[in-house]
Amino acid sequence: MLTNNSTTQNLSIPKKPGALADWSYEIIKQQILDLDIQPGAQLHIEIFAEKLDVSRTPLREALQRLASEGLVEIRPRVGYFVSDITEQDIRDLLEIREIIESRAAHRAANDLTDKEMEILKEMNKATKQAVAKGDYNDFLEKEISFHNFLHKHIENEHLTALVETLNNLTYRERIISIKSKENVEATVLEHQRIIDALLNRDADKAAWYMAEHLKNVSDRIVKFLIEKEKIYE
Repeated sequence: MLTNNSTTQNLSIPKKPGALADWSYEIIKQQILDLDIQPGAQLHIEIFAEKLDVSRTPLREALQRLASEGLVEIRPRVGYFVSDITEQDIRDLLEIREIIESRAAHRAANDLTDKEMEILKEMNKATKQAVAKGDYNDFLEKEISFHNFLHKHIENEHLTALVETLNNLTYRERIISIKSKENVEATVLEHQRIIDALLNRDADKAAWYMAEHLKNVSDRIVKFLIEKEKIYE
């Protein structure tokens, strides 16, 4: 488990709006997703109340909302904690993405316009440039954009809503993934295979390569965390 580090709750606070619960929710959520507040860390309401200069009521509402989304765990008579990331979490979440996104890739192979194909080529070129510069934060932005670009071909409102939830739940894993040079370099190659299949309008290969890519990402993240002794449980 990562060390419980309350100093991560020293926040840079934007201007306070009217809807304090929503405002508090967005601030705490971003800190969790960016791993500024680490998995397993306790969320002290009194600290946030002081830092954000709000009462406990909107903070409780914000934490309850985050708990409903799976990012926070409520322990009765103990408090609120950032949800851990376990090996099973990683594998389960990536498996769901694998099922949904392979479907999206299959549809995209038939539905992408010529203009969209050119956009994909440019996105892939920009991703490779980010890696060549060693800018892994930029790489992460490009990696997310690539997957989101294909999501619109899911054509199922319920699955699209699920993908949005998964994007939140897996964002921490994505932050972890760019810490592994092996994963970043392999991801570039795997994206290239997916794009080649899309350019050839080979739906079966596009789906297969997407599923293989996400399974491989799952394996690489777990391997990286085990090697660093940072599986959170």
